[in-house]
Amino acid sequence: MSVAFGKLGDMARLHSVPEWVCPPLRAVANIELFLLAEYRRTRAPQALGSWVSLSWLGAGAGERTPGPLGEGLPSEAVAWSSMLVADALAEGEPYPPSEWWAAHEIAPADRFTSEAWELRASDSYVRHYMHGAVVALGWLLGDLTDPRLMAPVFNGVATRIPAAERELCRARLWALSESTQPATAG
Repeated sequence: MSVAFGKLGDMARLHSVPEWVCPPLRAVANIELFLLAEYRRTRAPQALGSWVSLSWLGAGAGERTPGPLGEGLPSEAVAWSSMLVADALAEGEPYPPSEWWAAHEIAPADRFTSEAWELRASDSYVRHYMHGAVVALGWLLGDLTDPRLMAPVFNGVATRIPAAERELCRARLWALSESTQPATAG
């Protein structure tokens, strides 16, 4: 995974977002805090993938920070390429040929090896994590407009989260995306 689990509580709240981020700061910050609490409650890999994608934006100017696919500087180009890679991994697709990487302008140094790809694509936990990253990055980039897609489906032991709990999560995500007030962790 791209984030050290011991650092989950040490991550700072967002104080700004780059200009390429479509949702307002308050919505991103509120949902980031909520997803951290949701991950702590359920251990859902999808919540973790979404949370890491949002918390990645908390890097200071020129500061590298854990992102959805590894440590790096948050930028629009990296967000788009990370979303494409995460989507292919979430779908369990085979390792892409070099033409695919080049077409998406992913530098050779930023590409997974075929072994690292296979390891991730064959692990259901990682695939759910990647799905969380895809929906969060899509929301940040304006490609997906519904933050409720970040509601996790499976908890950390691969048990389906009950529909009523998931619906409450979806409602909270929607409310937080529309809110102008700061969220609390509870």
